[in-house]
Amino acid sequence: MQAACEAQRCAAPRQGYDEPGGRGAQKVYCVHSPKRSSRAARASGRLAILTAQEIEELYGLPRFTEEERQLYFDLSPGERAAVEAVQTAVAAVHLTLQLGYFKASHHFVVYTREAVLPDLEHIRRRYFPQLDLDTIAVLSKPTRLAQQQVILNLFDYRLCDAAAKAALEQKAQRTAMLSTQPIFLLREALQYLTNERLVAPGYTYLQEMVGRVVTGERRRITQLLAGALTPAIVARLDALLQVEEGMYAISALKHEPKDF
Repeated sequence: MQAACEAQRCAAPRQGYDEPGGRGAQKVYCVHSPKRSSRAARASGRLAILTAQEIEELYGLPRFTEEERQLYFDLSPGERAAVEAVQTAVAAVHLTLQLGYFKASHHFVVYTREAVLPDLEHIRRRYFPQLDLDTIAVLSKPTRLAQQQVILNLFDYRLCDAAAKAALEQKAQRTAMLSTQPIFLLREALQYLTNERLVAPGYTYLQEMVGRVVTGERRRITQLLAGALTPAIVARLDALLQVEEGMYAISALKHEPKDF
């Protein structure tokens, strides 16, 4: 059973799901890629499931319009309390920034100051007008990670640790009984992570997990067939693969799917 939704990645905002206090927008991903030829994936032996652009859209730094800044950097009462509890104004700016990015993408990004200057300026002008933009430096790693934990707690999300990854792979193994199409398995895995309020692991991990699941399911089916096929059935199947008058015998059995 193939996912009809090999079609575009769509992000459908749903109000009242993400933000504490009932505001915010949830991204529901439907991933599609008509052609997936990744030189790096081939070299590594991993499946090429997404294009480079799709990977960037899924894991990259959110790029906001001014209207989106108004939405994603808006603070609920719970978020405002968390920001006001921060010791320094610069750290409070970055917590507001990370909150907005998390609401938009449900993952954390490492960013340079230059890459986020328009967003920093929006937050400074909106919430911290007394600050000089030039004084807003990038956070240290310990502070950044501590802020991410605050955000996880606010949104009742979890990082995808070893136990969560094991549960994710078990879910993917069950899904593979319906289809071993890599894009279908990836889409279902992303939806599962959203439903379980888990931050998605890196794309390389998902690639490797889908590869293991596809290989395992094909091996399982092969073993089932090997135990179920009698020599007579094997002979009949082999006959269908014989070339007669320039075409395989099995070609005569092919039909267009019926309309429903």
